[in-house]
Amino acid sequence: MTEYENLKRSYIATIQFGLSANVKYDEVKHGNDLLHKFCEQLIENSNYSDMDKQRMKHDLEIAKEALSQEIETYWRNI
Repeated sequence: MTEYENLKRSYIATIQFGLSANVKYDEVKHGNDLLHKFCEQLIENSNYSDMDKQRMKHDLEIAKEALSQEIETYWRNI
């Protein structure tokens, strides 16, 4: 699970870095979608059990939604 936690942490940090670097709204939204799909694919191709994969993907979906809200809030307040 450590690999997954590192993957999720890196995904979140990348989107937050994009916000702090004032990456354009459309680009950071697209980046969130793209990185989410990339992480899902890495999980799917991993050696974890199917149950663990589903749990990780669900957790990643929650992170994606939280990041989407963070992006919206950031751009609303500029």
